[in-house]
Amino acid sequence: MFNKVILDCVHRFKGERTISGIFNLLTGKKSAQTLQDARVYKLDSYFGIYKSLDREQLERSFQRLEEKEWLIIKEDIYSLLTSKGQQYLTEYKETLYFNGMMDHKRVAEFERRMFLLIQTFTNMLKGNRTFIPIVEEMKAQYWVKKVYQRYHHHHDLKRIVNTLYNEIYTLLKERPAIEAELFTYRLTGAGVIGLTREQLKDKHDVSLADVDLYINHVFYYLFFQANQSNRTYPVLSLCAKGLKESSLITVSAKRTYAYIEKGWSIEEIVMKRRLKKSTIQDHIVEAALVVPYFPIDSFLSEQELHKIIRTAKELDTQRLKLIHEKLQGQFTYFQLRLALAKDQISTEEGTLYADA
Repeated sequence: MFNKVILDCVHRFKGERTISGIFNLLTGKKSAQTLQDARVYKLDSYFGIYKSLDREQLERSFQRLEEKEWLIIKEDIYSLLTSKGQQYLTEYKETLYFNGMMDHKRVAEFERRMFLLIQTFTNMLKGNRTFIPIVEEMKAQYWVKKVYQRYHHHHDLKRIVNTLYNEIYTLLKERPAIEAELFTYRLTGAGVIGLTREQLKDKHDVSLADVDLYINHVFYYLFFQANQSNRTYPVLSLCAKGLKESSLITVSAKRTYAYIEKGWSIEEIVMKRRLKKSTIQDHIVEAALVVPYFPIDSFLSEQELHKIIRTAKELDTQRLKLIHEKLQGQFTYFQLRLALAKDQISTEEGTLYADA
């Protein structure tokens, strides 16, 4: 699975972003550049799906894929698919349920809740009231305690555990065996200690990255099903209940956006916030990527916006340098980034500037 994700990123980036760009995407770096890359290259689903990814681990994976002749690395940092890599992507038929841009934080909390609920309820059923929780986060522990207070009677505990078992069993039957097995062996309950990532790697002869992504993907799949069919999967839905969508805009960018809404200029915001102009511009691009109908008329006219977007589509590129050169320096890089961000949001809202 990790190979599929890497090759898909390489394919969509078209040699226009570095290995660092892929690393920032998968680990969910909340920056204007990474958010823009995720949006304009249609890689939203992979944003933040592998928070624990190690940079060296990613680079080794690229080297192995180059040795297999699935991709080529140029200038040590850019990569392009080969015909073999393209063939692999074409033949990869499995549907993926990653929805990282919107759900990476919710799925992570859903995972913690579910792991801890299984451990807690199975131990309580066995009469084991003292155990070391496998999830240390206090928010998850508090949530499980509240649920336990509602269902602490033996028959309720047994019903919850049996129902959750049946829900997971039913859904895992629809997934490839490798996913189901890795996920199942990872679970910890009364008298059962989940295998470590290293143990799973050796047992199934896969990479650590595959172990991580297969298990992460199961949680995305379970989370998706819980939200789609809450009556069919009541306990999974309980674990997903109340989890808010990830806030894509940083706190600092929110502050800048508040001043923009008041009609302040970039120069005024720079003075007020005592930040670099480039930082304020990053905030504006970041806001334009996530705020519907973000007004950019104070930075670009409608005609200028159309011109930039048409040029990018004609060149079939998102590389600012190429667009800047084609337009003979008429616009700043900030204006180019803002136009591309606006185009992405407008496309999602149903307005296609290419036809303007």
